[in-house]
Amino acid sequence: MPTQPSVPARRGWVLPVVAVVAVLVVAGGTFAFMTVRQTGAPSKASPTATAATAAKKSASAAPVAATADVCSMLDPDEAERLVPRAEIDSSTNDNRSDTLVSYVRWQCRWANRNISYKDVTRSREITVNVSKYEALGTTTAAEPAKIQYKGELSQYKYGAGHSDTEHYYSAVQEYQGIGDTAAAQYQWTREGKQYWYSFGQGVGRVGDVVFQVKYEASQKKKEADLLSTESTQSITEENALREVKGLLGQLAKSVTAWRAGQPLPYHARPKPSPSPSPSPTRIPLPRACVSLKTLAATLVPDTEGAAVRSKEGQSNVTQCQWWNEKLPLGGGKVRWRNLRIAVHTFWDAESARYYLIDQRSKTKFTASSEIGGIRWGKVEKLTGFGQDAFGQAIRQRTDTAQGNRYEIYALDGKNVIWVLFSGSDRPENTPINAPDSVLMDPKEAVTGAKSVAKALLDAL
Repeated sequence: MPTQPSVPARRGWVLPVVAVVAVLVVAGGTFAFMTVRQTGAPSKASPTATAATAAKKSASAAPVAATADVCSMLDPDEAERLVPRAEIDSSTNDNRSDTLVSYVRWQCRWANRNISYKDVTRSREITVNVSKYEALGTTTAAEPAKIQYKGELSQYKYGAGHSDTEHYYSAVQEYQGIGDTAAAQYQWTREGKQYWYSFGQGVGRVGDVVFQVKYEASQKKKEADLLSTESTQSITEENALREVKGLLGQLAKSVTAWRAGQPLPYHARPKPSPSPSPSPTRIPLPRACVSLKTLAATLVPDTEGAAVRSKEGQSNVTQCQWWNEKLPLGGGKVRWRNLRIAVHTFWDAESARYYLIDQRSKTKFTASSEIGGIRWGKVEKLTGFGQDAFGQAIRQRTDTAQGNRYEIYALDGKNVIWVLFSGSDRPENTPINAPDSVLMDPKEAVTGAKSVAKALLDAL
């Protein structure tokens, strides 16, 4: 049976995070065959490096850094609530060789800018800085810490009196009982329709240590234009100041314990061991796929098809595929045709609708573009296919395969169907990635995919 093609290499430019994810998913799964092979399911990628292994520490800072685990200074339950499934990284800046001011600054960041929630994508980030000063000459260690805190507070107060139509700074909130002293402020920046950004920030001091925190949160409709802020919702002043105050309180407790040589009040939650993804289960052709056999035989002759069942997120998935890469054409040529369908069945219609929105939003990042030998066409709204549907033509000339295809997603109550029809012609005794392949006529791909989608919806 066919193997799963490898992911085509990407070009060396930077794309938005969601776009990169979309590229990898589309490129990697386009011609995938869902059969259960003797080798088993593909292995999962290695886990994200922990904050400790990701820390960037200078050689001179290493002994000190070992005593300041800033990434453990926040309540892990609160950090998870504010930034679910965060990637955590840390860094150290050792400035003890300076002749004017001596300090070491540690930073930790919790970030997740691609949180899927219903029909929106959420972005969350916490950044924490902890700076410990040292005495120089007759200057005590606490004096520069007081100067830094006073300077940060002065900036907050200056901003509060200089808001305008594009930049807003809230009144400064000063807190009693959080360290020696602490304060917070909320601000947003709006520049036309292209930029909408808001966050809460705070600063506090305990003796010779200054700690700072910044919390950002926003969400945007998944199907909104990439460069538009029309649907963006950013964190409110009330919520930002509430969360920053809570974070400052946690940092004050941790810094106080750390300076006293005591254990930190919070302990990182143990990470669960990764569980392997369940392998798809081979099944006889289900009723819906049996009803397609006559049509499938005209599109992909001389194959009985295969089917598997699996679970993906909140849905149960049934997939069927008809594949024949050696259809004789005469004249030393052979034809490859691939018809693949999937039916995602959810518990409720709302979950199904959000899944369709997810899939359509992913295509918008690559529509009308070309990367690594894959060219994506426009996303087309289709009528007459369930409650909502869209299609897209895709051309692929990579080391994985050579072919034109058309893909359709359609919503039908609690079900979302996906149909792919693709193929090409090539010389005999060559693989489906033969560079001299003649790609399937795009019109044939569209007509075939639409006919299958219609028949599948009727069979459900």
